Amino acid sequence: MVRFQYRPIWLTLLNLLVMVLNGKFRAIRMMMKPGRRGCLLLALLLSGCAAGAKVKKEASYHYQMGVSYLHERNYTSALTELTEGSRLTPEDPDLLFNLGLAYYYKNQYPAAEQRFLEAVTLRKEFSLARNYLGDTYLRMKRWDDAIAQFTIVSEDLFSTEQENAGINLGMAYLGKGETAMALSVLRSQVAANPQNPTAHLFLGRAYFAEGKFKLAMEEYREALRIVPDYAEAQYYLGLACQKAGLSEEARIAFGEVVRLAPYSELGRLSREQYGGVK
Repeated sequence: MVRFQYRPIWLTLLNLLVMVLNGKFRAIRMMMKPGRRGCLLLALLLSGCAAGAKVKKEASYHYQMGVSYLHERNYTSALTELTEGSRLTPEDPDLLFNLGLAYYYKNQYPAAEQRFLEAVTLRKEFSLARNYLGDTYLRMKRWDDAIAQFTIVSEDLFSTEQENAGINLGMAYLGKGETAMALSVLRSQVAANPQNPTAHLFLGRAYFAEGKFKLAMEEYREALRIVPDYAEAQYYLGLACQKAGLSEEARIAFGEVVRLAPYSELGRLSREQYGGVK
C-alpha cells in the first residue's frame, strides 16, 4: 500500500531558502538588491519556523487527545486523533507507540506491529514499545519473534520493563511448546521477585502444561496470597483442581471468579465450568 508522504510547509520553505542561497532562481536574485534579498531570506526563514511551530502544536493537541481517549478506553476516538497526529509528525516515537496501542486494543495486530516497529526504530531503547511489540507477536502466535523482542528487553538492566519482559518471555516459550525453557525462565522470575503474583500465575500455567497439577495449584495459591482478588489466578486454580480430581475446591474457585468478575470472559467460562464440576 502506498502511503501519503506528508511534507511540512516549513520544510518546503527551508528548501526554497537553500535553493536561493545556492544560486537557484537567478532571475529573482538579479532583480533584488542585496539588502532586500536578505530581508526576503529572513522572512522565508521566520515564516518557516512559525509554520513548523504551528504544526507541532496541532500534532501535540491530537496526541494529548488520543492519549486521553486511550485512558478512557475509547479506542476508536484514540485511533482517529493519533492517526491525525502521526500525519503531522510522522517521526514522533511516543505518538507512534500510542497509535500502536490504539490498534492493539482494537485487536488489529498487524497494524499495531507496524507502529511499534516504527517507534523502536526511531528510539532504540524504547522498552515499553518493544514489550508491547513482543506481546503483539504473542497474540499473533509468532513465538520466535516474540522471544526475540522479550529477550532484548529482559537483558536490558536499565529497563523498567525488564521484569514484565522476563515473564512474557516464559509465556512465549510456553506457547512455542518449549516447556522446559518456560519453566526455567519463570522459576528465575519468581526467585528474583517472590512477591510478583503474575510470575507465580504463569509459573503455575507452565506446571499445568506439564501435567504437574499440584505444583500448579501451589503457584496459583501463592498468587492469591499476594493478591486475594486475583480472578485469573482463581480461574486457573479451578482448572488445576478439576484436573486433580478436587471437585469441591474447583467449584469454590470457579465461584470466586464469578463473584470477582461476573461479566468478564473468565466469569462466563467459570459459570460454565462451575456447572460442569461433578
